Amino acid sequence: MANENFGMMDGAFFVPKSELLGWVNNLLCLNVAKVEQMASAAAYCQIMDVMYPGCIPMSKINWGAKYEHEFVNNYKLLQQAFDKQNVHKHIEVEKLIKAKYQDNLEFMQWFKRFFDLNCRGGADYNAIERRKGAKTLWDAGERKAGAAPARTVEKPAEKAKGMSAPKPQAKPKPSGGGGDEASEKQIAELRINCDTLEKERDFYFGKLRSIELFCDHFEGQNNQVVMDIQKILFATDEQEVTVNEDGTVTVVSNDAGLI
Repeated sequence: MANENFGMMDGAFFVPKSELLGWVNNLLCLNVAKVEQMASAAAYCQIMDVMYPGCIPMSKINWGAKYEHEFVNNYKLLQQAFDKQNVHKHIEVEKLIKAKYQDNLEFMQWFKRFFDLNCRGGADYNAIERRKGAKTLWDAGERKAGAAPARTVEKPAEKAKGMSAPKPQAKPKPSGGGGDEASEKQIAELRINCDTLEKERDFYFGKLRSIELFCDHFEGQNNQVVMDIQKILFATDEQEVTVNEDGTVTVVSNDAGLI
């Protein structure tokens, strides 16, 4: 059984983000720049492969996930790996997929401690080879896991990683209030539209999440209808879903053929 006996006051929850990001990037040969980028769960899935080789089918990890509904499938893989290894950590998927800093920082801190307590290897782990050429959103080039990132000398005009670029000086506002009023009105309308779209997105995501939870109750029962629904739910942007005339579902992957 995996060792996960540590509470919120454990030193793990005081580890700074710079150390956490350095750990992930060196271990997996990535270039993750922000804690919030861990919300996709793709990196966590591969860390489980470092700890327990083969516990996650690497080909199913969606390294290109950019949206909340795409993150969910990676968390499903992660939860299945937890179950296989008798890890009883509850993954708060609904919070983590929002990519909020604090929620993802705490989970990352927990995962680092979990890794330190349970990983017996990893020194010879070839992260890029294990990904089998899969492109990620944070590719860091061909370097071996555990090796320090190459140092580069920055030109004076370049900005250092993690630092904000200098803000350009504000241009003088044109005289007269007509243009400003029109701009403010347009901004207000855009905000309203954005709020409406966010509510609509959350509404439909909530429904999809409920359907997923419903399907989970039938896991392992070989219910064809439920399995077809899951095919639709977890199809990626690279896959085309077709509902056939007989009611069956076909998912065509560009690189893997029929599913």
